[in-house]
Amino acid sequence: MPPKSLVTATYRSKASMVSPCRRNLLAGWIGCLGLLLFSGCQREADIRVYEVAKQVPYSLPDGWERVENTSAMRLATFRIQGEDSQSAEVAILPMPDLQVGDHEIVNLWRQQLQLDPISEKDVATQSQPVQIGDLQGRQFDLVAPEAAPGEMAGMRIITAFVHAPNGTWFFKLSGENAFLEGQKKTFTDFLSSVDLNSLKESISMVETAASPPPVRPAVASVNESEDLPKWDLPSHWVPTGARSMILASFAADGDEGKVDITVSRLGGGAGGLLPNINRWCQQIGLDAISEEDLPMKTTSINVDGSPATMVFLAGKEKGIAATICPRNGQTWFFKAMGNQEAVTREKSAFEAFSQSIRF
Repeated sequence: MPPKSLVTATYRSKASMVSPCRRNLLAGWIGCLGLLLFSGCQREADIRVYEVAKQVPYSLPDGWERVENTSAMRLATFRIQGEDSQSAEVAILPMPDLQVGDHEIVNLWRQQLQLDPISEKDVATQSQPVQIGDLQGRQFDLVAPEAAPGEMAGMRIITAFVHAPNGTWFFKLSGENAFLEGQKKTFTDFLSSVDLNSLKESISMVETAASPPPVRPAVASVNESEDLPKWDLPSHWVPTGARSMILASFAADGDEGKVDITVSRLGGGAGGLLPNINRWCQQIGLDAISEEDLPMKTTSINVDGSPATMVFLAGKEKGIAATICPRNGQTWFFKAMGNQEAVTREKSAFEAFSQSIRF
């Protein structure tokens, strides 16, 4: 067996185990690209403390870099950097005392990728057995449709979990579909090297066993979350709320048609600048571009002290205006899409909006 690396991480988090909040807790644990999807499980009462394993020995593949966790729910996070600015992210997430069905977990991932839910009886056909150390788990390979809204179009999640004596463990590989295809075997080899039985230390996990607190509405008001940056909204942009991986959204109507504006966030480099632009080109019927074409398609700007890139793409019928802003280990996307003439109409308003963003 190859030598093992030993990574230790400590975290403390609150998790309501009552059923109305349970799904939101689970979503926070297994969120795509490091996003927390809590819907308001914040009330403290009847705190119980129990032990969860803390050390995970494994063989770290070449090219995997340990990076800072983007969520307190993660034990470890790794970045895989490829050519042409492509990248992927691997997360290890321990979940003690998991009390939901496998299909509920799968459906949370499917929801993130804009895929339809499956039933409990479909789990066996939608997953494959995978070796995680000396235990057998299940692995799911999920790909978002190219027409998915926001920045999930063309993205992929390969995730595995195992029910071990010391709790349930999740291992999640996420990134652009094509790049992940070449990383799948390395990820599988990594899973087989994990030794969950040698876990020695423990961390405290706080469980809130209270009556359910008020839950935020599924469609949130614009800019009301502490996680969102602030901005100056153009007067004619109408808030249309948050949904799944979209943190905020707006609509701008006019004679040329409607433009949909979305705000989203992904962990790490989110696949890289060029792959994201080429994904958008495909969405509006344009040919892929090369690194040499980037200066003609992009403009470098400053967003609240952080370097960002503004993109304008015009297809025969559809157009896209977008601002991509890497910040604190995450990548923010501000994107406007609609009829080409309508996007052109909103160009100056979108530029002003982008320049007004404050983290």
